[in-house]
Parts: sequence; structure tokens; C-alpha cells
Amino acid sequence: MPALLGLARAIDRFSSWLGILIGGVTLLMIGVGLFNVFGRFADRYLGTEFSSNSLLELQWYLFSVIFLLGGAYVMSVDEHVRVDVLYGRLAPKRRALINLLGTVFFLLPFCVIVLWVAIPWFRLSFGIQEGSPDPGGLLRWPVKLLIPIGFVFLFIQGISEAIKAAGALTGHYEYRTQDELEALAADVQLDRAGLDGLLVGIPDEAEEQMKNNQRKK
Repeated sequence: MPALLGLARAIDRFSSWLGILIGGVTLLMIGVGLFNVFGRFADRYLGTEFSSNSLLELQWYLFSVIFLLGGAYVMSVDEHVRVDVLYGRLAPKRRALINLLGTVFFLLPFCVIVLWVAIPWFRLSFGIQEGSPDPGGLLRWPVKLLIPIGFVFLFIQGISEAIKAAGALTGHYEYRTQDELEALAADVQLDRAGLDGLLVGIPDEAEEQMKNNQRKK
């Protein structure tokens, strides 16, 4: 189990790096979107040619990168959407059991099914060098390649989640949700703030004690 937990930590680190990459892509997408907005106004009122179909398609290509490649990172930090209203009220081991069963019997098989469908679809698109039907548009096969890549990453992160859930059930891993980790971090910050306040108050008390001693003399 320790070796498997080490593998899970390595996968989580990879997903964290992926999250940093997705953050950069998000900023790039926003920049392209702003350029497209101002470009359309400039084209309309100034007669320029800033806007183009390729830039419009690039914007939603970048959104596809965020959506498809960001799934593994979102799962690694436990920020994916849950619809189970009872999950948060359960004990950690019961939540771990739900995650283990859900990952093994639903998430991982679903990823395999998507890969089974998406890989031939991408190969067909790549084989014919499928492009945009709009003039000046981009190739279509790169964005279709994102689908199998994204679900490979999600499958790998699912393995990490299954390992951590199994570790929690066997007592080798302390299973906590992201909300619990954030609450713990908030408690630590409050404790530090209280300690800082105490340390700030110590010189004041010492100074007051010295003044009292001087009055007595």
C-alpha cells in the first residue's frame, strides 16, 4: 500500500502541474476573446481586418483544452460536481467506500468507453486532415485529439482516487475532502492570527509592567 500511495501522490503532482497549465490557457483564452470583441468593433467602425474565423475558432479550441484537460486536475482537488446530498454527512470511511466503488465501476469504465469511441473518430479526422467548414478556419483533428488525451488523464487520476480511497478503508491514508482541507487551513490561519495577536500584546504588557515598577520607585 505505501508504494501505491506513492504512485497516487505522483499522479496528484502531475495533475497539479496540469492545473497550472490550464490556468495559463484560461488567461490566453480570455485574451483571445477580448481581442475578438475589440477586433469586431474595429472592423466595423474603422474598416480594419483584425477579426477572423481562425481567431474565433481558436477561442473555443482553448475552451476545449480547459474543459477536457482540466477534468483530472478538478478531480484531484475534489472540486468536481457532486449530486449526492448525503455524501458530505457520511463518515470518512463511508465516503471513501463510495468513491472507490464509483471510481472502479463507473468512472474508469466510462473513460474506457469514451476512448474506444473517440480514438477511431480522431484517426478518421486526422486521416482526411479534416478542417473547418468556414473560410480561414482551423483544422478540426487537433481539437478532436483532446478528447482521448483528456480522458486518459482522467483515467489516470481515477486510479489515484481509487488508491487513496482503498488506503482510507485500510487505515493507510487519511481521507479528507477539499472542503475539510480548506476548513482545516482556515483554522490554522485563525490560530496563527491569535498567536500573532498574543505576541503583539506581550511587548505592551511588558511596557506597562516597567511603568508600574518605575512608579513604585
